[in-house]
Amino acid sequence: MTINKRAARSIKNNISFYIISILLTALTSVLIVGAVSTGRNLTKVVKKFVDEYKTEDAEFVTYNPISDEDMASLEKKYDVILEYSSYKDISVDSGDLKGTTLRVFGMPEKLNLCEVRDGHEPGTGEALITQNFAEQHDISVGDKISLGSYDYTVSAYTTKADYIYMLEKPTGYIDNEKFGLIVLDQDEYEKIDVAETGYYSIKYNKDNSKDVRKKLNEDYVMASYMAATTNTRISMPVNEGTAVTNMATMYAPVLFIIIITLIVMILGRNIKNEQYLLGTFLALGFSRKQIVGHYMRYGLIPGLTGSVLGILCGIPATKLLSKFYIEYDFEKLTYKVIYDIPAVIIALVAPTLLYCIAIAIQAAKLLKKSPVDLLRNTGKDRRTIGIMKNSHAKTQLKMRVRSVIGHPGRSIVTVFGVGVATFCILGGLIVHDSLDDLMTNGLTSSIKYEYLYRLNSLQTGTPDEGEALFQNYYEVDGSTVQLSVQGIVENSKYFPDKTDSGDKLELDKYYLTSAAAETFGVKAGEEIIFNNIADLKEHKVKISGIVTDNTHCYLYTGKSNATKLAGVDEDVYNCIISKDRLELDRDLVANETEMTVSADTMENLMGPMKVIVIAFEILGMIMGVFVLYLLINMIVSESSTNISVMKVLGFSRKEISNRVLNVNHVLICLGFILGFPIAYLFVKVGYADTIENYGMLLSPVVKVKSIVIGFILTWVTYELSLFLQKRKISRIDMVEALKQNNRNE
Repeated sequence: MTINKRAARSIKNNISFYIISILLTALTSVLIVGAVSTGRNLTKVVKKFVDEYKTEDAEFVTYNPISDEDMASLEKKYDVILEYSSYKDISVDSGDLKGTTLRVFGMPEKLNLCEVRDGHEPGTGEALITQNFAEQHDISVGDKISLGSYDYTVSAYTTKADYIYMLEKPTGYIDNEKFGLIVLDQDEYEKIDVAETGYYSIKYNKDNSKDVRKKLNEDYVMASYMAATTNTRISMPVNEGTAVTNMATMYAPVLFIIIITLIVMILGRNIKNEQYLLGTFLALGFSRKQIVGHYMRYGLIPGLTGSVLGILCGIPATKLLSKFYIEYDFEKLTYKVIYDIPAVIIALVAPTLLYCIAIAIQAAKLLKKSPVDLLRNTGKDRRTIGIMKNSHAKTQLKMRVRSVIGHPGRSIVTVFGVGVATFCILGGLIVHDSLDDLMTNGLTSSIKYEYLYRLNSLQTGTPDEGEALFQNYYEVDGSTVQLSVQGIVENSKYFPDKTDSGDKLELDKYYLTSAAAETFGVKAGEEIIFNNIADLKEHKVKISGIVTDNTHCYLYTGKSNATKLAGVDEDVYNCIISKDRLELDRDLVANETEMTVSADTMENLMGPMKVIVIAFEILGMIMGVFVLYLLINMIVSESSTNISVMKVLGFSRKEISNRVLNVNHVLICLGFILGFPIAYLFVKVGYADTIENYGMLLSPVVKVKSIVIGFILTWVTYELSLFLQKRKISRIDMVEALKQNNRNE
């Protein structure tokens, strides 16, 4: 049929448009299938591991020990699982592992079990070792490792259920070169003569945690309590899958809307420019249904082909993304890649369906006209004719102004497309600047001590060495981040003495660090409500000021206020702080915390992030080239008659390009201005959970150099698109184009 031949010719004449449309559709489908399936993979893999190896619901420390008989009684009465856990940190100062810290556990029995891979459980003189650390040091199963005075043979690799995300401290940064775990049988563990850190692990079989915590505090006095939701070693991998899925479901529709808006607009303009053909088809006896079906093919090709291509590419993309998240972020887990079937169906059906529906609506709208009006091409946009009609400006300037102002729809989409490219390019550069600033200037901390020693019991008076501190933890509703109240002694030399506004810190008042203020959404002059982790009693205090600190979620006040909140005597303290390492009685100290972070550790954290940033920038340029190529291709197609006239008049290709292609310079600037704040806001939102996952609150930083580089890259993207289209001008035949009655300028 004639109508079928027309479809084939139209596709052949606009082959570049269909190729780019297919690629953009495929990119959307890859994002939907790859990101959503990866999120589902992470969630399923981690949940299966957590359930199978009995990860704790919380860990806590009490000032009074809980006997085995009492634990058994509590388990029976409250339907919980309780286990005393402990570890010993060995700092290796010689041999192949010099400079590393190995955390040694005895083999657990009830909670936080160990997955054993490529070997067997440890016996006498044997140890399990975490695989990421082992691979960093070329340690294989069967090798001997030396930890100073202690030597072991590696019997297998392991992942411990409460160390899926391998952190030395509850928050901070992974450093697989310097920190790892080994697990011994209980007899071997007892032989190690190193300071021990002990705590209790608990798993609730029903929703009664508040009752259990009150009982534990009444009978044994709770010193600290950390739920799994606030323990980054557990919460990070548990929440990672949901975060990836949420990001995919948030940004994939946005990207899809951008692409479909662009493609539908171009297809719609093509149909509108060919409305005289619709009249011809009607005159030849084709029904409106046949004509609409004919034009729906133009959406079927990029929709169906792009979707299938995207799904095929989404399969390896899912494998790659799953491997990146699971094998880099987490300790080794046994997993099998799965694909989210709903995401695959949506990626396959949605583009084709929406393209076809949008085109059908446009065609049906035009077909409401009579065949005579369609054949006459009435209702054509002639807004450009009157623009600068009486101006004495140069013809080239008139053509540029008319092209921009006279086609507002085209201009808006051009600005939008450039904004998307700018968003991707500048987003990567802002993240890059933020990481560089963090590496150069370090984290902003308000504390001035290097070592914190948490004590096994409450002490009174003044310590012989260091400075006393009363520290207690609280929960804030709606947040998984714990608030740490710092009870400061008079004339302390380890804490700030002024707020951000320059006001003196008064110890009878309360002050939040900037990280805490941002995390909990509280400003100076407002009140914050929090609950004691032990007795769950609610407290409310007014914040008198904010102290700059992007590392700690602290509430600063005097020791008398802090002890009053905790319900203990004013004269007690539970921590000792010092600038230098102290040699304290081992039986007195529950654990020691070094507050600084090494440059090497920060570099290990930032390395993979920078890879993602570079990939994001490249994606931005590719998106920009594709989007601008489509738009400029549309401009060339719609200006083919003008181009033919200029060829007849003897204009060179350069002169034609200046009048037809180089008209959107101002739109590129507007698109860049639109994309910059969106990119900044996107990075700021992305940094919102860094205090929860990494123990630091990152802020977006953008340098003038990056703005300039971003603009240059955006402009280069634009120029590359122009260059690709200049060849099309040469291929436009001056005679054939003039024969076509499709002038719309």
